[in-house]
Amino acid sequence: MSVYSSSSVHCETSIVWYHGITQRYVTKRFHGRRLVGNWKENVVRGEEPEGKTLGILGMGAVGKVYAPDAHATLTRKNLATKAVALGMKIQYHNRVRLSPKDERAAGNAEYVPFETLLATSDVLSLNLPLNLSTQHIISFSEFEKMKDGVVIVNTARGAVMDERALVEALKSGKVRSAGLDVFEDEPRPHPGLLENENVLILPHMGTHTRETHKRMEVMVIENLRAAITEGRLLNPVN
Repeated sequence: MSVYSSSSVHCETSIVWYHGITQRYVTKRFHGRRLVGNWKENVVRGEEPEGKTLGILGMGAVGKVYAPDAHATLTRKNLATKAVALGMKIQYHNRVRLSPKDERAAGNAEYVPFETLLATSDVLSLNLPLNLSTQHIISFSEFEKMKDGVVIVNTARGAVMDERALVEALKSGKVRSAGLDVFEDEPRPHPGLLENENVLILPHMGTHTRETHKRMEVMVIENLRAAITEGRLLNPVN
Protein backbone atom coordinates (compact mmCIF):
# COMPACT_ATOMS: atom_id res chain seq x y z
CA MET A 1 0.00 0.00 0.00
CA SER A 2 1.29 3.45 -0.90
CA VAL A 3 2.95 5.44 1.84
CA TYR A 4 0.78 8.36 0.69
CA SER A 5 -2.36 6.81 2.13
CA SER A 6 -0.88 6.40 5.60
CA SER A 7 1.80 9.09 5.85
CA SER A 8 -0.25 11.52 7.92
CA VAL A 9 -1.11 9.05 10.64
CA HIS A 10 2.47 7.71 10.62
CA CYS A 11 3.66 11.24 11.30
CA GLU A 12 1.14 11.67 14.08
CA THR A 13 2.28 8.38 15.64
CA SER A 14 5.88 9.59 15.52
CA ILE A 15 5.00 12.88 17.19
CA VAL A 16 2.88 11.22 19.87
CA TRP A 17 5.66 8.72 20.54
CA TYR A 18 8.21 11.48 20.89
CA HIS A 19 6.05 13.57 23.19
CA GLY A 20 5.12 10.61 25.35
CA ILE A 21 8.63 9.33 25.86
CA THR A 22 10.25 12.73 26.43
CA GLN A 23 7.61 13.88 28.89
CA ARG A 24 7.71 10.44 30.57
CA TYR A 25 3.91 10.33 30.52
CA VAL A 26 3.82 6.66 29.63
CA THR A 27 6.28 4.40 31.40
CA LYS A 28 5.87 1.12 33.22
CA ARG A 29 7.12 2.69 36.44
CA PHE A 30 4.73 5.64 36.26
CA HIS A 31 1.79 3.41 35.36
CA GLY A 32 2.53 1.11 38.31
CA ARG A 33 2.75 4.04 40.73
CA ARG A 34 -0.48 5.50 39.41
CA LEU A 35 -2.34 2.26 40.04
CA VAL A 36 -1.44 2.35 43.72
CA GLY A 37 -2.01 6.09 44.11
CA ASN A 38 1.62 7.31 44.10
CA TRP A 39 1.06 9.99 41.48
CA LYS A 40 4.30 11.99 41.38
CA GLU A 41 6.65 10.37 43.85
CA ASN A 42 10.19 10.11 42.40
CA VAL A 43 8.95 10.73 38.88
CA VAL A 44 11.76 11.66 36.49
CA ARG A 45 11.32 15.08 34.88
CA GLY A 46 10.56 15.12 31.17
CA GLU A 47 11.87 17.43 28.46
CA GLU A 48 10.11 19.91 26.23
CA PRO A 49 10.37 19.61 22.43
CA GLU A 50 10.89 23.35 21.89
CA GLY A 51 14.43 24.09 20.77
CA LYS A 52 15.28 20.44 20.12
CA THR A 53 16.57 19.21 16.76
CA LEU A 54 14.54 16.56 14.96
CA GLY A 55 16.57 14.49 12.52
CA ILE A 56 14.52 12.74 9.84
CA LEU A 57 16.22 9.84 8.09
CA GLY A 58 14.33 9.29 4.86
CA MET A 59 12.30 12.19 3.52
CA GLY A 60 11.86 11.28 -0.14
CA ALA A 61 9.25 12.10 -2.74
CA VAL A 62 6.39 10.39 -0.92
CA GLY A 63 3.22 10.20 -2.99
CA LYS A 64 4.73 11.85 -6.07
CA VAL A 65 3.61 9.16 -8.47
CA TYR A 66 0.08 9.02 -7.15
CA ALA A 67 -0.75 12.56 -6.16
CA PRO A 68 -0.64 16.01 -7.72
CA ASP A 69 2.43 17.98 -6.72
CA ALA A 70 0.61 19.94 -4.01
CA HIS A 71 -0.49 16.71 -2.32
CA ALA A 72 2.95 15.18 -2.70
CA THR A 73 4.50 18.20 -1.02
CA LEU A 74 1.93 18.07 1.78
CA THR A 75 2.64 14.40 2.40
CA ARG A 76 6.37 14.86 2.35
CA LYS A 77 6.38 17.68 4.87
CA ASN A 78 3.86 16.17 7.31
CA LEU A 79 6.23 15.09 10.06
CA ALA A 80 8.39 18.18 9.71
CA THR A 81 5.51 20.66 9.91
CA LYS A 82 3.99 18.90 12.91
CA ALA A 83 7.35 19.06 14.66
CA VAL A 84 7.84 22.74 13.75
CA ALA A 85 4.56 23.48 15.50
CA LEU A 86 6.22 22.15 18.66
CA GLY A 87 9.14 24.55 18.22
CA MET A 88 11.61 22.00 16.87
CA LYS A 89 14.36 22.57 14.32
CA ILE A 90 14.19 20.17 11.35
CA GLN A 91 17.10 18.52 9.61
CA TYR A 92 17.07 15.51 7.35
CA HIS A 93 19.11 13.13 5.26
CA ASN A 94 17.77 11.44 2.18
CA ARG A 95 19.14 9.64 -0.87
CA VAL A 96 18.08 12.64 -2.96
CA ARG A 97 17.94 16.16 -1.57
CA LEU A 98 14.56 17.90 -1.75
CA SER A 99 14.08 21.01 -3.86
CA PRO A 100 14.41 24.38 -2.09
CA LYS A 101 10.64 24.77 -2.45
CA ASP A 102 9.97 21.46 -0.70
CA GLU A 103 12.53 22.20 2.01
CA ARG A 104 10.74 25.46 2.78
CA ALA A 105 7.40 23.63 2.81
CA ALA A 106 8.88 21.13 5.27
CA GLY A 107 9.49 23.74 7.94
CA ASN A 108 12.70 25.06 6.36
CA ALA A 109 14.23 21.63 6.75
CA GLU A 110 18.00 21.57 6.44
CA TYR A 111 19.67 18.84 4.39
CA VAL A 112 22.71 17.40 6.20
CA PRO A 113 25.11 14.49 5.58
CA PHE A 114 24.24 11.20 7.27
CA GLU A 115 27.08 11.51 9.79
CA THR A 116 25.93 15.01 10.74
CA LEU A 117 22.36 13.82 11.19
CA LEU A 118 23.55 11.16 13.63
CA ALA A 119 25.84 13.48 15.58
CA THR A 120 23.56 16.49 15.99
CA SER A 121 19.96 15.23 16.29
CA ASP A 122 18.24 15.25 19.67
CA VAL A 123 15.53 13.05 18.20
CA LEU A 124 16.08 10.67 15.29
CA SER A 125 12.99 9.56 13.36
CA LEU A 126 13.36 6.67 10.92
CA ASN A 127 11.11 7.10 7.89
CA LEU A 128 12.75 5.11 5.13
CA PRO A 129 11.88 1.91 3.24
CA LEU A 130 13.54 -1.42 3.92
CA ASN A 131 15.86 -2.71 1.22
CA LEU A 132 19.38 -4.11 0.91
CA SER A 133 20.97 -0.70 1.37
CA THR A 134 18.87 0.33 4.39
CA GLN A 135 18.83 -2.91 6.40
CA HIS A 136 20.53 -2.17 9.74
CA ILE A 137 21.41 1.32 8.55
CA ILE A 138 21.30 2.11 12.27
CA SER A 139 23.51 -0.31 14.20
CA PHE A 140 26.30 -0.31 16.78
CA SER A 141 28.66 2.09 15.00
CA GLU A 142 25.86 4.53 14.19
CA PHE A 143 24.69 4.67 17.81
CA GLU A 144 28.23 5.49 18.89
CA LYS A 145 28.14 8.62 16.73
CA MET A 146 24.90 9.94 18.23
CA LYS A 147 24.42 12.39 21.08
CA ASP A 148 24.24 10.96 24.55
CA GLY A 149 20.58 10.69 25.54
CA VAL A 150 19.21 10.72 21.99
CA VAL A 151 15.57 9.72 21.43
CA ILE A 152 14.80 7.17 18.69
CA VAL A 153 11.45 6.82 16.91
CA ASN A 154 10.88 4.08 14.33
CA THR A 155 7.59 3.83 12.45
CA ALA A 156 9.22 2.64 9.21
CA ARG A 157 10.36 -1.00 9.11
CA GLY A 158 11.88 -2.93 11.98
CA ALA A 159 14.98 -4.16 10.20
CA VAL A 160 16.25 -0.70 9.26
CA MET A 161 17.57 -0.70 12.83
CA ASP A 162 19.59 -3.42 14.57
CA GLU A 163 17.51 -4.23 17.66
CA ARG A 164 20.48 -5.77 19.48
CA ALA A 165 22.37 -2.51 19.04
CA LEU A 166 19.35 -0.51 20.24
CA VAL A 167 19.05 -2.63 23.38
CA GLU A 168 22.72 -2.03 24.22
CA ALA A 169 22.42 1.68 23.50
CA LEU A 170 19.44 1.89 25.86
CA LYS A 171 21.33 0.05 28.58
CA SER A 172 24.33 2.38 28.31
CA GLY A 173 22.20 5.53 28.27
CA LYS A 174 23.36 6.52 24.80
CA VAL A 175 19.68 6.24 23.82
CA ARG A 176 17.49 7.76 26.52
CA SER A 177 14.21 6.43 25.19
CA ALA A 178 12.65 4.88 22.10
CA GLY A 179 9.21 4.71 20.52
CA LEU A 180 8.70 1.71 18.24
CA ASP A 181 5.83 0.63 16.02
CA VAL A 182 7.85 -1.93 14.02
CA PHE A 183 10.27 -4.75 14.84
CA GLU A 184 12.78 -7.01 13.15
CA ASP A 185 10.98 -10.24 13.99
CA GLU A 186 7.30 -9.41 14.31
CA PRO A 187 5.42 -10.28 16.42
CA ARG A 188 8.41 -11.02 18.68
CA PRO A 189 10.28 -7.86 19.72
CA HIS A 190 13.69 -8.28 21.31
CA PRO A 191 13.17 -9.17 25.03
CA GLY A 192 15.46 -6.31 25.99
CA LEU A 193 12.99 -3.87 24.48
CA LEU A 194 10.04 -5.36 26.33
CA GLU A 195 11.90 -5.19 29.63
CA ASN A 196 13.07 -1.58 29.30
CA GLU A 197 10.75 0.98 30.87
CA ASN A 198 12.10 3.70 28.58
CA VAL A 199 10.71 2.00 25.48
CA LEU A 200 7.16 2.59 24.24
CA ILE A 201 5.82 -0.09 21.92
CA LEU A 202 2.93 -0.43 19.51
CA PRO A 203 2.15 -3.77 17.79
CA HIS A 204 2.65 -2.33 14.28
CA MET A 205 -0.62 -0.43 14.37
CA GLY A 206 0.49 3.15 13.77
CA THR A 207 -1.87 3.30 10.80
CA HIS A 208 -4.78 1.73 12.66
CA THR A 209 -7.33 4.50 12.19
CA ARG A 210 -10.65 4.65 10.36
CA GLU A 211 -9.48 7.49 8.13
CA THR A 212 -6.26 5.78 7.06
CA HIS A 213 -7.97 2.48 6.32
CA LYS A 214 -10.54 4.32 4.22
CA ARG A 215 -7.76 6.00 2.22
CA MET A 216 -6.13 2.61 1.70
CA GLU A 217 -9.37 1.11 0.42
CA VAL A 218 -9.98 4.05 -1.93
CA MET A 219 -6.43 3.76 -3.26
CA VAL A 220 -6.91 0.06 -4.05
CA ILE A 221 -10.06 0.89 -6.02
CA GLU A 222 -8.36 3.74 -7.87
CA ASN A 223 -5.42 1.51 -8.76
CA LEU A 224 -7.77 -1.15 -10.13
CA ARG A 225 -9.64 1.48 -12.15
CA ALA A 226 -6.41 2.89 -13.58
CA ALA A 227 -5.12 -0.58 -14.44
CA ILE A 228 -8.32 -1.49 -16.31
CA THR A 229 -8.98 1.82 -18.07
CA GLU A 230 -5.44 3.14 -18.62
CA GLY A 231 -3.22 0.07 -18.43
CA ARG A 232 -1.11 1.46 -15.60
CA LEU A 233 -0.91 1.60 -11.81
CA LEU A 234 -0.96 4.87 -9.93
CA ASN A 235 1.71 3.89 -7.43
CA PRO A 236 3.68 0.81 -8.48
CA VAL A 237 6.21 -0.53 -5.99
CA ASN A 238 9.01 -0.38 -8.53
